[in-house]
Amino acid sequence: MTTLEDLYYGNINPHEMYINRGSQVDRLVKLIYKNEEALISTLTEQQKETFDKFKECQSELCDLTARQAFTDGFVLATRIMVEVMNGIGTAEDV
Repeated sequence: MTTLEDLYYGNINPHEMYINRGSQVDRLVKLIYKNEEALISTLTEQQKETFDKFKECQSELCDLTARQAFTDGFVLATRIMVEVMNGIGTAEDV
């Protein structure tokens, strides 16, 4: 299969990320969960509902931002490829 076919059939998931144990991302994720658990234990039921809504909005914003970054990166890569194919011209018309 080609890369484009793999992407179409879901064999490639550009939004997924493998987190290496002990990496900076791994440490930050663990710290977020630890702090979230500490915070939740101090909240009332109403505050927990509000916090859940906040997390849902934050997650949606992160998804939108990641999708835009992926799109922007793809467009940039395409422009670079066009410039290379055209002998380092401009790709503003792409």
